[in-house]
Amino acid sequence: MDYLDRFKEHKVIGKLVNWRRLEDIVDSHNMELLDVLGKGHRGVVFKGIYRNREVAIKVPRVDAKNTIYEEGLILKEVNNLNIGPKLYIFSRDYLIMEYVKGITLKEYISRGEIDREEYLHIIKEVLKQCLRLDIHRIDHGEIQGGKHIIIRYPQVYLIDFGSGKVGRTPCNFTSAVSLFFTRSYIGRRTCEVLNISEMERDIIMKFVKKYKKYIKDSYVVKSPITRISNSQ
Repeated sequence: MDYLDRFKEHKVIGKLVNWRRLEDIVDSHNMELLDVLGKGHRGVVFKGIYRNREVAIKVPRVDAKNTIYEEGLILKEVNNLNIGPKLYIFSRDYLIMEYVKGITLKEYISRGEIDREEYLHIIKEVLKQCLRLDIHRIDHGEIQGGKHIIIRYPQVYLIDFGSGKVGRTPCNFTSAVSLFFTRSYIGRRTCEVLNISEMERDIIMKFVKKYKKYIKDSYVVKSPITRISNSQ
């Protein structure tokens, strides 16, 4: 039996992958596929083994625009900022990166009892990484939902830069603050754990509005990726 049959028959991703191309990729890199990690709007992600490491392997969906190469360029750049899973190799057909084993922010915040100092560390890590991205004008694009924030305490990872853009006005920091301090589920839990009052929350959101205006008015220099892409 074809060793990819069990993946081809998967009820969710069975018709979303170019299986012949994936088989070539797996064979050429001497990889082993272990499981399906999930699908996004543009790609499907597998768990596998590459050079004796557990990795995540992302391939484009056949029914969507292929942005794998652009995502690889962004991930390569954010790795230089100590952000995101480690990138191993990529092309226009695949992205092989570190497999980050952890839980999403929503899963973390849904637990019964949360240690205040531990959660403060997580919030600080997310905000610091988002500020770094803003400084380098790299916009993740999907911070606000929280599903792309993975916690393997004390490490915190921003993952999935498939919707990322370089050069547009970044909103990583403002999105993260909104995620933690608005009246969403995560925001309500954050204020509960940290004992933040309505007045304090309003002060935070006023600061965010000022920051957003500052960002919009300030970023006029092209990012490193833009310069690299234009020179190729």
